[in-house]
Amino acid sequence: MAGVSVFFAFDALPFMDLPAQAGLFALRARFATSPFEQRFYVFAPHLGGYSMFRFLGGALTSAIGPLDAVRALQAAGVVALPLSVLDARRRLYGRASPDFGFIAIALGFGLMTAFGFASFLLGMALLLECTAVGLDLLTKVDAEERTWPLEVALGVLAMLLLLMHGFAFVIFLGVAATAAMVRSGSRSRFVCARALVPAVALAVRAAWLERPSTLPPGSVPAPPPRAGLLFQSLADKLSLLLTPTLLTRTGIDIAVGLLVWGIAIGGVVSTIGWLKQMGAPSHSREMGRAERHARSLLACLLLLCGAFLILPHEIGWFGFVDGRLVSVILVYALIGVPDAAMGRRLGFALRWLAPPAACVTVVLALVASHVFQREAAGYREVFARVPADARILDLPVDPDSEVFAGHPFIHYDMLMVAQRPLLVSDVWLHQGSAIFPRPGNPVLRLPADYRPSDMHRVDWSEFVLQDWDYVLVRTKPEAAPPATPAALRLVEHLGGWWLYSTDLLSHVAG
Repeated sequence: MAGVSVFFAFDALPFMDLPAQAGLFALRARFATSPFEQRFYVFAPHLGGYSMFRFLGGALTSAIGPLDAVRALQAAGVVALPLSVLDARRRLYGRASPDFGFIAIALGFGLMTAFGFASFLLGMALLLECTAVGLDLLTKVDAEERTWPLEVALGVLAMLLLLMHGFAFVIFLGVAATAAMVRSGSRSRFVCARALVPAVALAVRAAWLERPSTLPPGSVPAPPPRAGLLFQSLADKLSLLLTPTLLTRTGIDIAVGLLVWGIAIGGVVSTIGWLKQMGAPSHSREMGRAERHARSLLACLLLLCGAFLILPHEIGWFGFVDGRLVSVILVYALIGVPDAAMGRRLGFALRWLAPPAACVTVVLALVASHVFQREAAGYREVFARVPADARILDLPVDPDSEVFAGHPFIHYDMLMVAQRPLLVSDVWLHQGSAIFPRPGNPVLRLPADYRPSDMHRVDWSEFVLQDWDYVLVRTKPEAAPPATPAALRLVEHLGGWWLYSTDLLSHVAG
């Protein structure tokens, strides 16, 4: 309950992508009756990655509004991850110790939540369910037991995983192929592949519809991303290993992360030692089952570690690619340790350190959220001065928080879109949002290097101010007034929020 309250007890959202998702939920919900937004956008959804997230967001928006919808979905992801870890261990090893759930809570409140990656957290939970059901299916095939109920379950779960998050589905395909190859029987591989045919077929169709050369009728290409493939240096990539529990800038969550890594590495080492002691496969059915699962999951871990080293940081508009794999690696390490492989030290760490780690993480999130309210103060009053059907240029000169990790303020302009029809400069125009630009959309004339997450200075000469009715600048609350062209007139300033009008006479603030 305390963990869920993090998302509902405070007004200002410190989780980076949630304001953007709230705005998109509202935009899509009213699009059919909004001539202003129809003038600038094309809404073209189809079944594929993010479809389930869009559906859930739309359903919740109609019931409780877009802001509470994103809060509920992020909370659902944080709750679903530990539940999926526990269920996976129950399926694989016959019992589920709550200590593993506590570790998963610490992971759930890490950078995936700081970034507001609600869809990926939900996708991770489904990924673990698919993995556990898939391994269970392979075991039943090996034992020549009835498999069709598990085949159906795996097929349905894989379809839901694809519709929730395409990248998580791709990870599962690699994991499923690796686990099947570790098995000795060709029939087990055939049965596993047969169960995944519908999901793979839908994925191929979605990939075909989303190919770069295809655009929905009436739309034009969106501004290109910074790079098709962006690779970081080795030092930057290795620094991602500290991010799975990174929620704040206090350093406390880093200490929790080191504990999680210690438990994960200790579990892998214990599992390898236990498998060596086992030697040849055991004649005991239960012990043989645990051994087969452990061998498969170790192979999957090796695959995921290799993918982390090889994959880029960005692929087109999809970012933080390799960083997402770090959390996946840790949850696979958690579900891969058989109870029989746990030694005294690992058992002690899980029993006595995991619950405090989860408690510290949740308390830290609550305290940091309380402090964050002072940083965000004034946004509601300033945003209320913008009328419907306006065009807003968003310039978050300082998008960072002093307490939260990530860039919490880069999508705050979308909170206005969550309330009324508007056009903002910071909107996701791609297959994931199902929103595409029409000709004449002023977003198309933004500078090529316009990136709200990395805007420490503004070259006003690069912007066509006539395209916009208002300019929103975010600075630190104590910062001096930003330098602006004479054509801009200050409408409102509170805290770190500065709202300017490009034509004061035509926009009389209420």
